[in-house]
Amino acid sequence: MTNRRSSARIAKWATWLPLLIAILILWLATGLRFLGLDAQSFWNDEGNSARLSERSLSLIIEGTASDIHPPLYYISLRGWRELLGESEFGLRSFSAFAGILTVAATLALGRLFFTQRDRKAGLRFILIAAFLAAINPTLIYYSQETRMYAILALLAAVSMIFLWRWLNAERSNIWAVAYVFTATAGNYTHYFFPAILVLHNLIVLLWLLRAFGNFAFDPHLLRQKRPLRKTILHWLGMMALIFLLYLPWLPIFLRQAGGRPGVRAPILQFLWDSVRWLAFGQTISADALFWPSVAVIGLLLWAWLAARRQVLIPLLGTVVPVLFMFAAGTTLPAFFKFMLAAAPFFVLWLGRSMDNPLPLWRRKYPLLIPLLLFVPLLWGTAVSLDNLYNDPAFTRADYRGMAARIAAEAYPNAGIILNAPNQWEVFTYYHQEGAPVYPLPKGQPDPASLEPQLAQIAADHDRLYALFWGEDQRDPQRVVERWLDANTFKASEEWVGDVRFLVYAVPQQAAKIMDTAVSLPFGPAITLQGYSLQSNQLAPGDIVQLTLFWQTAEALDQRYKIFLHLIDQNGNLVAQHDSEPGGGLSPTTTWPSTETIIDNHGLLLPANLPPGQYTLDMGLYDIANPTARLPIQVDGAVQDNWTIASISID
Repeated sequence: MTNRRSSARIAKWATWLPLLIAILILWLATGLRFLGLDAQSFWNDEGNSARLSERSLSLIIEGTASDIHPPLYYISLRGWRELLGESEFGLRSFSAFAGILTVAATLALGRLFFTQRDRKAGLRFILIAAFLAAINPTLIYYSQETRMYAILALLAAVSMIFLWRWLNAERSNIWAVAYVFTATAGNYTHYFFPAILVLHNLIVLLWLLRAFGNFAFDPHLLRQKRPLRKTILHWLGMMALIFLLYLPWLPIFLRQAGGRPGVRAPILQFLWDSVRWLAFGQTISADALFWPSVAVIGLLLWAWLAARRQVLIPLLGTVVPVLFMFAAGTTLPAFFKFMLAAAPFFVLWLGRSMDNPLPLWRRKYPLLIPLLLFVPLLWGTAVSLDNLYNDPAFTRADYRGMAARIAAEAYPNAGIILNAPNQWEVFTYYHQEGAPVYPLPKGQPDPASLEPQLAQIAADHDRLYALFWGEDQRDPQRVVERWLDANTFKASEEWVGDVRFLVYAVPQQAAKIMDTAVSLPFGPAITLQGYSLQSNQLAPGDIVQLTLFWQTAEALDQRYKIFLHLIDQNGNLVAQHDSEPGGGLSPTTTWPSTETIIDNHGLLLPANLPPGQYTLDMGLYDIANPTARLPIQVDGAVQDNWTIASISID
């Protein structure tokens, strides 16, 4: 009797333990996706999502007709914000919940793929795959972003569930309707979803080949439940219905997807980068991932050797979207997020590796090799997640912080220039009042139209803040920046993520005439002819405005930076500005010999700078070695810096 009761308890635990583990995995997925959900600022594309979802349904559709994404995500986000608000946490939580559901869908897919032959072993594979989905840095990263990519992964997984059910169910109409609905939703969510439709058609083709008897597919997974002709007609009807439902948007899709030249990286390099990105995401440096990536490839190959038939669908679900990207010429890192549609299949493929295809090893070393390979996989995952949550080097551009700094300085007559108009949405999400915002250029960066606009902006303001992002696409000739460097004084420049944040002082009249001649030699070829200082009577928070007039006797092959140091009466450095000439756009290697180079520099004074007398020192140094300063000839003596003026702070 006791043995029977013990056996019953064991059987009960064996039934409930996988469910308990699955629940714990979903809790883990929830915690990782909501951890620090609003810690980072929105970046450009998230700002676009936030502002576009503010609009009415008709305006969202109108706006996305000219956007690079279809409208369903923005429409769904519009409804979501009504429930949870428009905060960063509220808007990002839509993706977070989608990410949790993707882990649940991975569990469901694994149950369909892996429990047909051996339920006990199948549950092990399913739970491992779900655990990998829960901790996958790629899936977590996009579950914390107000964009459609987490939804793309979810729809890829759920549509596969419905397709599989339809292929293997007696009562297929419900699954057919569910499949058509999710596939249509996928098409209206992202323009990459047709890759998933290609995958689905390939799977149906394999099913049909098996039905003809010409393809040795796994009979335990694919059971023919209906006449072959009916299956073909139903499938063609489902594809036709998906096409008809998408037909109103098809011209827009063709316009957005066509006409852009593709870029194809070498296929082996692209496949290597794809495996690395799917496993570890973008929050870890590539040089730290060689051995973890080798381990991942080893696990994928091990899974294929252990269960070729059962792993075929996860393999196809991974490979087909990746090859679709290669065929479409979208192999640049900026497009890797499209591969999120393959992520659920990728972790299923990895989860199936926890088996042993070597009969002689099964008794003595049942899982030794995959366990050893899992160690570098988990190490790389841990490093990537630590970077995601804690390393500022991998954070998104901090528009929240830039807007807060401008608001804190509260300069009374400031203006803000955004060199890429698509920064407007994210910046104005945070900056809703105060200094006016000017998105430039609005069209092609034509100097003839831009320069008068910049002149008018400068005439209206004493200080300008500029946020430069994506110059290579929006303003490759640097029309905006060159005009600002020639007509204002750049006081500070810093990188905030991938955005350059600059502060300019606008003079009442740009210095074109030299006020003080000095004819001071710097090294063997460069001469400082003189300078103009707008004022040496300043207040804390003001900007020193200095124009330098340079000349070189010969063409230079070395780049130099100019430094400005503000020194207090005790010899302490209290403010500093380092820049190449022309704000970095006129390096010394481009100076024509014997011509005068007009070079504006600004030095932002600290807001808490005590009143008193200060000296302004300057010099030049090798851009590659700040300690290698050019010698300056001053009254027969050689020194490495020169005091250009005395500054009085009131």
